[in-house]
Amino acid sequence: MTIKLFFYLQDEIIMEDKKLNRYIAAFVFIASGLVYYLTMSGTVVFWDVGEFIAASVLLQVPHPPGSPLFILLGRIASMIPYFADVAARVHAISALASALTVMFLYLVSVKVIQKFRGMPVTNLDRFIIYGSSALGALSLAFSGTFWFNATEAEVYGLSILFVAIIMWLAFRWWDVSEEPHNEKYMLLIAYLIGLSVGVHLLAVLAIFPVLMLVYFRRYEFNRKTAIRFSLIALAIFFVIYPGVVQLMPSMLDGEFKGFKSELLPFIPPLLIIAAGYGIYRSKQTGHKMVQVACLAFLFIVLGYTTYILVLMRANVDNLPMNENAPSDMAGLVSYLGREQYGDTPLLKGESWSNEQQTFVTKYFPRRWSPEAMHQPTRENYTSDTDFLLRYQIYHMFVRYVLWNFVGAEGDWQDAGVSLKPTWGIPLLLALFGLYYHFKKDWKIALTFIVMFLIMGVILALYQNQQDPQPRERDYFYVGAYYVLAMWIGIGLVGVIDLLRNKLKKDEKNSNAVVYGVLFLGLIVLPVNYLRINWHERDRSENYIAWDYSYNILQSCEPNGILFTNGDNDTFPLWYLQDVEGVRRDVRIVNLSLVNTSWYIRQLKNSTPHGALKVPISLSDVEISRIQPRVWKPRELDIPVSKELFSKFLMTDQPQQLNDSLVDSTVLREGKITFKLNGVPYQRDVNVLRVQDIMVHNIIMANRWERPIHFAVTCSPDSKIGLDDYLWMQGLTYKLKPFKIGQNQMGIDYKIMEEQLFAENVQPSKEPQRGYLFRNLNNPNVYYDENVQRMIMNYRFNFIRLAEYASRTEKNPEKARSILARMEYLMPLDVNPISDPRLMSYIMNFFIQVNDTLNFEKYAVKLEEIAKKSLDENKIDSQDPFFSYRTLVEIYDARKDYASALEILRRAAAQYPNVPDLMDRIQAYEQKLKEPLTQDTIRNQ
Repeated sequence: MTIKLFFYLQDEIIMEDKKLNRYIAAFVFIASGLVYYLTMSGTVVFWDVGEFIAASVLLQVPHPPGSPLFILLGRIASMIPYFADVAARVHAISALASALTVMFLYLVSVKVIQKFRGMPVTNLDRFIIYGSSALGALSLAFSGTFWFNATEAEVYGLSILFVAIIMWLAFRWWDVSEEPHNEKYMLLIAYLIGLSVGVHLLAVLAIFPVLMLVYFRRYEFNRKTAIRFSLIALAIFFVIYPGVVQLMPSMLDGEFKGFKSELLPFIPPLLIIAAGYGIYRSKQTGHKMVQVACLAFLFIVLGYTTYILVLMRANVDNLPMNENAPSDMAGLVSYLGREQYGDTPLLKGESWSNEQQTFVTKYFPRRWSPEAMHQPTRENYTSDTDFLLRYQIYHMFVRYVLWNFVGAEGDWQDAGVSLKPTWGIPLLLALFGLYYHFKKDWKIALTFIVMFLIMGVILALYQNQQDPQPRERDYFYVGAYYVLAMWIGIGLVGVIDLLRNKLKKDEKNSNAVVYGVLFLGLIVLPVNYLRINWHERDRSENYIAWDYSYNILQSCEPNGILFTNGDNDTFPLWYLQDVEGVRRDVRIVNLSLVNTSWYIRQLKNSTPHGALKVPISLSDVEISRIQPRVWKPRELDIPVSKELFSKFLMTDQPQQLNDSLVDSTVLREGKITFKLNGVPYQRDVNVLRVQDIMVHNIIMANRWERPIHFAVTCSPDSKIGLDDYLWMQGLTYKLKPFKIGQNQMGIDYKIMEEQLFAENVQPSKEPQRGYLFRNLNNPNVYYDENVQRMIMNYRFNFIRLAEYASRTEKNPEKARSILARMEYLMPLDVNPISDPRLMSYIMNFFIQVNDTLNFEKYAVKLEEIAKKSLDENKIDSQDPFFSYRTLVEIYDARKDYASALEILRRAAAQYPNVPDLMDRIQAYEQKLKEPLTQDTIRNQ
C-alpha cells in the first residue's frame, strides 16, 4: 500500500510539473510573440524581403536556391486578412516562427537541465529549472539579430524553428528511446529535415547534434565507437547534402559529377524503390535499423518534394519573377547549385599571394575573389591564415556573437563591440553555463559544443566570405546564438547551485539566493535586452522602403525603362508592382541580373502584367552566347533624328535649356556622342561587362521611343559614359538628347519641385507626381545606416534643387525655403548625416541663404565633431585641414573671430610651413581690431 501511494504521489507530481512546464512555455511564447507583433514591420522593408513577399503572393520563383516551402506558407498567410497590409501578413510567419522557436528552446533547456539535475522535487527546484530556462530563452528572443529576423518576411526565422523543433524531438526521443515505436520521432525529424530544405539549409546541420544524442543514448563511448559513429554521421549528412538535395536532381537530368548517361535518370527512382523494398525486407527479417534508415530516406525525399513547386511555377508564361527560369531538370540543377553566383573554392583554388602580387593555386584558398570591390582590402592581411582568423572567423562570426551577447558599438557597417549595453553579462553567463554543463553532463554538453561550432565557426569557414560584404551577415548564425542562449539558462542554474552550496546551513538565505539570482537575471537579461534593443528593432511605423520604392517608380514616365543597381532599389519595387499594382507599366532592368542570359531573355520576351517588352536587338541564340569582352575606350554615337529632337524640344525640354546650349552635333549630324570606357580589369586592360553591353543595346534598340531612366543609386560606371545626357528628375536620371553644359545643374527643376513639394500625397497606382516622406521626421522611428543612405538621396535632391534656385535663378529666398523643407521632412536630429563633409557643405549653404536656425543645428554638431577630431588627433589623410577649416567657418559665421583666430594659430603650430595660414591669421587679427557693425549670425 505504501509503495502504491508513493508511485501515485510521484505520478501526480510529474503531472503537475508537466502542467507548470507547459504554462511557462506558453508564457514564453506569448511574451515573445507579443513583442514581435508590436514591433513587426507594417509593410515591405529593404533587402530580400520584398522579393520573398512578391514571390509568395503570386507563387513566383525567387533567387537561387529558392525557398518553396516558405513561398507556399507565405501564399497561405497572404490570403488570411488578419492584417490589412499583405506584407504584414507574410511578416507574421517570421514572428510566429520565432516565438515558437523561443518556446521550444525553453522546453529543450528544461530537458537538458533535468538530465544532470534530476526532476524537480520541491517548488524551489521548479523555480530554478523553469525560471532559468525561461530567462535563457527570452534572452535569445530579445537579442538583436534574432529579434530583427522575427519582424520581417525572411527565411531565417522559419529555418531556426526547424532546428528548434528537431532538437526538441531528439530529446523527446531520448526520453522514450526504450519504449516501443520510439523511432517515430526520428522519422519525423527526417521529414522535417527534408521540408526544411525548402526554406533554408540551416536545419540540415542539425543532423550532427541529433546523431550525437543517438550515439550517447545507445552506445558506450570509446575511441572505436566514436570514430565509427562519426564516419556514419558524415555519411548520413552527405547522403542528404549534396546527395538528395543536389545529386539526385542532377542524375534526373542525366548527369553526375560531369559524367552524362541516359541511364542516370533511372537511378533516383530505383533508389526510392530500393528503399521501399528495404522497408519490406527488413520488416520480415527484423532488421529495425535498416527499416528506420530506409523510412528516413523516403521521408527526407518526401519533404524535399516541395521543390516541385519551383518547376511548376517556372513554366508559367509571363511570370513577373522567374529567377534563373528553372523550367526543366537542367535548370533546376543550376538553380539549386546557385550557378549564377559562380563557384566559391573551399579546399583548392586560386588565392591572392602578397609575395607574388597575383593569384596562385593553393589549398584552402581564402582571398579568392578577383572582383574589383575586393581588391583594396586584400593586402590588409599578411596571408590567407591571417585573413581567415581576423576576418572570416573574428569579424564575420565572433564579432556577431559579441554583438548579441555583449553589445554593438553602433549600427554602422563593420561596427565594433561595446561593453556598455549589457556589461558582457550574457556572454559571461553563457561561458559559465558551458563550463557548468560540461562539468555536470559532458556528453550532452559536447553535443551542443559541436552544434555551436558547426552552426558558427564551420559555417563561417564554409561560406568563405570576402572583404568587404555588401551588408552584415549576423543573421546566418542564429543556430549558434540558440546554443549560447541555452547555456545562459544553465549558467543561471550553475550560479544558484554554487551560491546555495556555500549557504547549505542557512536555508533561509539559501532560498533567498534563488529568488535574488533569478530576479537579477530577469533585469539584466530579458528586461535589459528589451531596453537596449526596442527602439532599434521597432519597425512598426517605418515606411521608408515602401515610400522610397514608390517614389522611384513615380520618378519614371509612362512605359519607362528603369535601370536599377541592386537589392534595395529593385526588390521593394517588384513588391509594389506585383503585390500592390503600382506602376506596372515601368520595366525594371536590374544591372546585376542583366549579366545573366536567362534574365535578358525574360526582359526581351515577357510582358509581365501587360507591360511592354524591353527593346533588345539580340536574338535568343546571341543572348545565350553573350560574354564580357576586352574593350578599348572609344567614342560611340546614338542616332537622334531631327523629328525626334524637335519632339523633345517641344515636350521634354529642360526648363533651363536655351538654344545656345543645344549640342551642335545633334543638330548637325543627328546623333549624340559619348565615350564608353568600360571598367578596369588588369593593368592597361578594360572590359565591357555584360551589363554594359546590354545597357548600350537597350538604348540603341529603343531608338528614343520610350523614356529611359537610371536610378540615382546606380554607380557611375553603370551609366556607360552617358552622364552628360542624364538629367535628374528626382530619384532617377532620365536620358535626353540634351547635353548638360558646364554651367548647368543637369536637373529638371519643374519636375523635381513638383515631386518634392507636393502636399497631402495619396499613393496612386498610375503615374503621379509627388513624393511620400512618411515618418522621416518622427524621432520615435529608428533608421539604420542603410536607410540613412537612402535618405541621403532625398537630401541630394533638395540640395541640387536649392543650388539651382540660388545659382541659376539667383533666388536665395527660394533656396532657403527648399532647404527648410528638407529640414522639416528629415531633420538632422532624427536622421543624422554620417559624412561631416556633406554636413559642412549644407551648413555653408545655410550661411549663404541666411538661415540662422538651421545653420546652428549643423554648426553645433560639426563643432563637436571637429573639436573631438582635433583633440584625439584624428587627422583626415585626404583633407588634413578639414576640422580646422570647418571650425573657422563656424566661428566666422558667428562673428566669433577670437575663436577662429585660436583655431588658426593651433593649425599654424602643427603646420608651420603653410604660408596661407599666416595670411589668414593676420586677417582675423585685423578683424578683431575693427568694431562689430552688426549682430552675430547667432543673434540675428
